[in-house]
Amino acid sequence: MTLLKKYDRFVILIWIFLTIVFWFRYIPDSSVLEGGLLACCIMLCLYPFTTYLSTTLLQKALRQKQMLLFAGQFFLVSAISALWIPAILHGFLYLEQSGLLPSSDLLLGRNRFGIMYINALLVALFVNFGFCGLRFHEESMKLHEALVESQLRILQQQISPHFMFNVLNHINILMQEDVNLASSLLIRYSKILRYQLDSNKNSKVSIAQEVQFLKDFIEIEKVRWGDELTINCSWKIEDMQKTFPPLLLITFIENAFKHVARGISEMVYVNIAFEQMANSVSLEVENSKSGIQQEKDPVSGIGLENVKKRLELLYGEHYDLTIRDAETTYYTKLVVKL
Repeated sequence: MTLLKKYDRFVILIWIFLTIVFWFRYIPDSSVLEGGLLACCIMLCLYPFTTYLSTTLLQKALRQKQMLLFAGQFFLVSAISALWIPAILHGFLYLEQSGLLPSSDLLLGRNRFGIMYINALLVALFVNFGFCGLRFHEESMKLHEALVESQLRILQQQISPHFMFNVLNHINILMQEDVNLASSLLIRYSKILRYQLDSNKNSKVSIAQEVQFLKDFIEIEKVRWGDELTINCSWKIEDMQKTFPPLLLITFIENAFKHVARGISEMVYVNIAFEQMANSVSLEVENSKSGIQQEKDPVSGIGLENVKKRLELLYGEHYDLTIRDAETTYYTKLVVKL
């Protein structure tokens, strides 16, 4: 996530913001220079304690699930860091009395250590609580990102073996009839397998790579079906280098060939239209199907459900999926906003 990459910068900005807030708090009772110096000194004093608490100790407590221990460490570190603030205030008081800084009302009535320490402890608790909350939120985001990525990897790898078995069986038959065609089919199929394996390492590929994968898949199906099936394809691509999640579209095309009708008296076809324009990708797939009710495959629909889950994880509401299951045709259209 982009937000996670910029999280450390955000934390630094919060420190700068707190310094400015304290600075403006001190300006009415002191000079601009002294108020600024005091605010910077207090923040620089708290920074190492807060950072150690919100990163090292908090991350260790989260990993070891020892949040009760961390609560004790939180108050201990806050109490120790608060000790330095009265020392800084006394230092500035000394500088004023020595004439190095002009006299001001900033430290008026703050010569009692007890009262100064209580105020400092409240400041330390407030600052530490805020930054620990930010870091806890960051860790939660990291865990969520890791979970989403893991789910996407699992869904991405769940490709139906139906196509694999059919191709291997067809190659076995062709080896006895047409060795050259079998060899060509095997080479194209090896490219498909390599793409599937390589895509598991990448969250995004270029449109050119994904489209070539789909074309290789369709060419294999053309060989397998021969003259029994009419296949019409349309490819309109504006930017070949546009990135896209791998293996996101194959299920729609695979299902078309898997469930297309077979028969002499029926018009048997698969129509595929792919279009990429600006930040939009569209895929339309339509196939003929038999009007005769067929027994449903127990695992049928798993691939489509996996695609829907991936779309939800990747794009949320920024996609539109239309499915029309008529008596003699099956139609799907996916539009994704990149």
